[in-house]
Amino acid sequence: MVSPWVTGAVILFGIIVAVTGVIAYLRMYKNSAWSAMTSRSPESDPPETIIFKSQLREESAAAEAEEKPEQNES
Repeated sequence: MVSPWVTGAVILFGIIVAVTGVIAYLRMYKNSAWSAMTSRSPESDPPETIIFKSQLREESAAAEAEEKPEQNES
């Protein structure tokens, strides 16, 4: 049979591991809940899309091409 001090040491070790695990879990849960509650700062927003002039011209030319047949019909 095992000595009583070994049994006590194993039980104490298990309690320490359990308490440490609960504390680590609660810290992780608190951080994730806190980050979900806070609003995003403007610095973290993605940058706005830059439209180059050539791309803008192509899009406006395509829009004008679509509008011209409609004008001829009326």
